[in-house]
This record gives sequence, C-alpha cells and structure tokens, in this order.
Amino acid sequence: MQRHPVDLVRAVLGLSVLGLGLLVAQRGVLPVVERDVFQLVNDLPAAVFPVVWAVMQLGNAVTVPVVASVAALTRRFRMARDLLVSGVLAYLAADAVKEVVQRERPIGLVVEVHFPEGPVEGLGFVSGHSAVAAALATAAAPYLSRGGRRRAWVLAWTVALARVYVGAHLPLDVVCGVAVGWAIGSLVHWVFGVPRRDVPAARVGQLLERFGLRVREVRPAAVRARSSHPFEAVDESGRRLYVKFLEPDRLERDWLYRLWRLLAVRDVKDADAVAPLGQQAEHEAVAAMTARERGVSTPPVLLARGTEHGAVVVQEHVAGRELDELPAGDLTPDLLARVWGQVALLRAARVAHHDLEASSVLVDADGRPWVVDFGNALNGADDDALAGDVAELMASLALRVDPELVGRSAVDELGPEAVAAALPGLTPMSLSAVTRARVREDRARLDLLRDAIRRRLDLPDPDRPEYGPPGAAARLAVAAGSALVLVGVPLLAGAPALLASVERGGWRWLGAALVLVVLARGAHAVAALLTVDRRLALGRTYGATMAAEAASLLHGGEGWRRSAARYLERAGVSPEDARRAVDRFVAGAIVAAVLVAAGTLGLALVGRRLGGWHTPEALVPAVALGLGAWTLVLGGQWLARRADTGPHARRQVARVLRRGLTAPRRGGWLRGEQLGWTATGVALEGAALAAAVHAVGGSVPVLATAAGYGGLHLLWSVLPVTAAPGAAEVALLLVLTALGVPLPGACAAALAFRVLVFWVPALVGALLSARFEHRLGA
Repeated sequence: MQRHPVDLVRAVLGLSVLGLGLLVAQRGVLPVVERDVFQLVNDLPAAVFPVVWAVMQLGNAVTVPVVASVAALTRRFRMARDLLVSGVLAYLAADAVKEVVQRERPIGLVVEVHFPEGPVEGLGFVSGHSAVAAALATAAAPYLSRGGRRRAWVLAWTVALARVYVGAHLPLDVVCGVAVGWAIGSLVHWVFGVPRRDVPAARVGQLLERFGLRVREVRPAAVRARSSHPFEAVDESGRRLYVKFLEPDRLERDWLYRLWRLLAVRDVKDADAVAPLGQQAEHEAVAAMTARERGVSTPPVLLARGTEHGAVVVQEHVAGRELDELPAGDLTPDLLARVWGQVALLRAARVAHHDLEASSVLVDADGRPWVVDFGNALNGADDDALAGDVAELMASLALRVDPELVGRSAVDELGPEAVAAALPGLTPMSLSAVTRARVREDRARLDLLRDAIRRRLDLPDPDRPEYGPPGAAARLAVAAGSALVLVGVPLLAGAPALLASVERGGWRWLGAALVLVVLARGAHAVAALLTVDRRLALGRTYGATMAAEAASLLHGGEGWRRSAARYLERAGVSPEDARRAVDRFVAGAIVAAVLVAAGTLGLALVGRRLGGWHTPEALVPAVALGLGAWTLVLGGQWLARRADTGPHARRQVARVLRRGLTAPRRGGWLRGEQLGWTATGVALEGAALAAAVHAVGGSVPVLATAAGYGGLHLLWSVLPVTAAPGAAEVALLLVLTALGVPLPGACAAALAFRVLVFWVPALVGALLSARFEHRLGA
C-alpha cells in the first residue's frame, strides 16, 4: 500500500471549495447566476425523470453498505473498507454542515420550482447525495481502470445534477457536496494508503510480440520500482533482457502531484509524464542512448514503443547489484570514484538523470558501475538539473557510508564548483521520495554530509547562529509592547462596539481580505524569486517571508534582512549576493509603493473618489497607545541588539535606487518583473485593507484606502522602524479615521488587517523557523 501526499492536497482543495461555498451560502441571498443555472437544470423535461431517479439512488446513504458488500463479495476487501468508511463519513459530514449553515432548499429561495417527485423541504447546504456519490467515486478510483474511474465520476456528477433537477438542491449545494465527498475520500486514501497496480507478465509478453520482439519467458523482476513495472525476459536467442513497462496511471501524470512538486521545489521530475506513453518510452530510450554514446556505462536499448494502454522500454540485462544493496564495506573509495566518474560523464553530456539515487546505479561482478533507469532524464539539461543529480546521489550514498568520504570523493572527481552548486539540493524536500523517507529515519546523516562539504570547500555555515541570546528582558519588553497594542486598540473603541461594527455579512468581507492577503504574500514571494539568478522554490520562499516576519518582531529590520539573506544562502547564494538581493527586494518595495500610491491617488482624484479628510478620532489616546507599545518593542529590540554577536551589514538600498536612476543598465537594477509582482503585492494588500474597511461598514472609496495604504507601505519600507508593532497599528488607525471610518470600525479594520498581514504570518514564521533552521535568538 502506498500513501501519496497529493491526497492531502486534494483534501485541502475540497475543503477550500467548501469554505468558499460557506461564505456565499451564509449570505441568505440567492445569486443570480446560481438561480439561472438552477432553473436551466430544473426545467429539463419530465421524460428524463425515470433515468435520473435511478442514477440518483447512487447517492443514497443505503447505497454505501450495498456497494461495499459487492466489493467484499468480489474479494476486494480493501476497496470495500474504503467505500464504507468514505461513504459513511461523507453522509455524516454533509449532515453536520447542514446544521451549521441552515440554508434552505430551493423551495424557500426560488420563485418557481418543479418537483418531479414532489416537494422537498428541509436544509439544503450541502447535498448529502452529492457528497456520498463523490466519496464513493473517490474511494473506488485507485481500484478501477482509467475508463472505470471516468464512468464513476460521470455517475457522481450525474447524481449531483439529478438533485438539482428534482428541485432538492441548488447548484452551490451540490458543488460543495461533491467537494466534501472528494476531500473525505482523499483523506481515507491518505490514512489507509492505496494499492499498487499489478501487471500480468502475459500482457507484457503480448505487447513485446506485437512490437516485433519475440520472447520465450517473461517474469517480474526482483527490482524496486515506483512509477513502472520491471520484468525480466529471455528472447529467442537466449539473451537476457530487462523490460520496463509503463502504464497510463503513473503518479507523475497526476496534475495535482505535478503542481505540488512545482510549488514545493520548483521541479517536476518527469517533464514528459503527461505525454503519450509511446513518446515517454522513446524519450527514455533517447536519453539512455545519448548517455551511452557519450561514454556513460548504460545497457544498450533494444526497443522503445507504446500505445495509449501501455509502453515498454527494453534493454540488455546487466547482472549486478544495486549500489544501495551492497554491504557498506564494499563501498570503497575506489568504487565511489568510479561512480562519480560516471556522473562526470553525464554532466559533460548535459544529461540530467533526475532520479540518480543509489538504486539507479548497478555494480557488476567486475566492480564496474552502470547507470540505469533514465525514465525521468533530460537531455541538454541546465546547471540546476545537473546539480540536483549530484545532490541526490550524495544524499543517497551518505545514508550508507561515511558522509565525509562521500563528500571528499565527489569533490575529487567532480570538482569544487559542481559540489558547491549541489549543496542547496541537500534538503529533504528536494530529494526523491525514497531518499527522503530514509533521511527521515536518520536526519543526522544529511547534516553531517552538508557539514563535511562546507569544511571541504571552506564555505560559511548558513546554520551558524544569526544572533546572540537576546535575554529574558528583551523578550519580555517585546511581548509587553505586542500585548499592549493588541489589547489597547480594541479598548480605544470599546470591545462591544468593535464587535458590533462588523456588519451582518461582514465576516465574508474579512474572508475576502484573508484571500487577498494570501495572494499578496504570494506575489511578494514571486518578486523575491526574481532578485537572484538561481532557481528557488515558490513554496519555500513563501514560508521564508513569514520566517522573516517572525525575526523582525524581536530583532527589527536587521532581523528581517538577516533572516531573508540566510534563506538565500541556504539556496546556494553567496552571503554577499544574498545581501544584495535583499537590498534589491527592499528597493523594489519602495518603488512599488510609490507607483501604487501615486497611481491610486491619481485615479481617485480623476474620478473624484478621494473623499474628504477628517480629524482622526481619539487622536491623543491613540498616539499615546502607539508610542507606549512602540517604545516597549523598540526597547526590547535594543536589548536584543546589545547581545547580538552577528555582523551588522549596512543597508545599500539607497545605492541600489541611485544606481537605478543614474545607470540602470550598468548597475543591474531592478527587473521589470520584480517591480510588477511587488506592485501587485502592495495593491493586493491595499485591496485587503479596503475589504476589511467594507466589513465594518466603512464607506471610504477603495482607491482612497489603497492610496493611503500605499503611502504607509512606502514609509515602512524606507524607515523599517516605523513598521514595528504599535506604530504600524496606530498609523493605520489614524489613516482610516482620517478617511472617515468611525472609530470602532477603524479599530476593527486596522487590527484585523494587521493580524492577517503581520501577526499570523509572524506566528506561522516562528513555527517554520525550526524547519528553515533559523536561529532566532534561542
């Protein structure tokens, strides 16, 4: 049984669809689009009712034990278990959501409803039939053929449409019901695992004969494989063959898996996984033959062909043992040197193996290493892909032999530059699933390997402490200042008035603000990727921005810069280039804030949407609160800075901006893409603030709010000290009240916005700091 992280991604997506549906359903008003779609389906002719009714019963709760029993009778016990658990949980979950949301059925919201089987009353969101049908389809999918899966999902969506046709549910009810069932079925797969498909040897023999290769014997090979089915065969001349069978249901073909890999490590190991199977087989054959022609020891390719139902790659059989199966004593320096020699030939040919773990190297009886399994290989690969191969093999070997020996042999055969380029890839997420699982069992090995390489290459350790111990007084002062502003802002308007300011339905606008903030941080993360000429993972960079927020809380702007620079160092950027990249990012934030503030202000003036300017309410108490909290936080940061033993590098943002204004080409200034993404992030944050203002009933034009936020963002970028807790919250509060938002609403909007933009990311970043191995003064 296999467990795939992509099942968790499916569950999260399903729950996200449910969450968005909740925001719409709780309004109590039927959207025009949903009403039109309902009437379109509900007005279908009565002649289709008998067929629709029969299919609709597949979503009935009674169907769950029935289909589970059928699966058990056919001796598919794991399938029966998954069907039963998924179906029951989906039914219970749908019933629980109905009780929480309390949305009426169509008869209570739509003027005219046709009921082919009579009126249906009660609660409508979400559809239990749709949830059960989707859960059953999801649970059955791993046990069905590709055609069977398609038919199962056609039936599930037919059940959903049938519930709309009979007037029992609205379109949103069934869509969210399907999402619930999909999420639950995916969670069941992640908990219990899914089976690996078996391919009969006879089927492989028939395929080989069809392609003109007659064999006398085909049997499964005693070889581990994840995305293919290995076989051994003997042809008519008695020659032993190795046959690799590719099926259309490989995990690498799953678009969610590919998206997850792209976001996690900005890499999708097999770029041709979605291509036709025959093309995949030919791709592997070309890569193997290219490597062989360039001197790499790899078996000759005899056949590479396929259809839409399966493909084969046939090579001469090599009698040998996988490198990770050899006793540790056989992994001598001489053998490792020969292995790295093969890797050097691959690099010279610009062939990236993309799965070069120890099991991809065979050692024959003469001690000669052979590189096999080019299924994910890439010809004409770039430096990052080649470095990934080196990192994968070093990590895999370090789990078997002394990491010091692995690092030394790699440097001796490949050279310092090649190994230094591979160093950022020595992180669990960058490695293959097999190596990653073994690393989790003995994480110290990977740490020892990284340390050994840095010592060998005389590189600075990015895991060195960033700060000295700040002390209890510093922590206490920062905590006191943070608590003062988080508690004091609501008290300025009175807690009851603050909660009452969130209008009925205002929580939906706060949900919109949350979505906009998440997108804004993503835009800033993309901008950060563009500050360096090295491939970085978007997911990790997103997390690193939050870790930097956590560092700024105790160590101010200097902490933010060091945290960001240390992340880039771990990605293989030199310390000096990392500092320059951080300066470019800050310079881009300044220019973007100017563009957003000027642009929105200009549009507001042209459209006469700026509104009037009012004297801020509670000006003196608010300023006093802000100064008190700000003083405490800055005092704590000053105490932490006194104990700081790290190097203090001055910001060079002004120099970056000056170079950009005087000689942008010669100075290698800001990229247009970076500015565009940064400006998008600032604009999205301004829109999030406008959504928070709307949630509290503020009547301030969106452009005026965005212009005000653009000015504040500019101030915070130029003078990071003004973005510290206390000053930032009160500055937002004063700007909103000056724009005309009542004091309770301004307090609620400013606090909600800061919680979404800073406090929650800082908390998450503190939790992620251990993962990124930042030393935040511990």
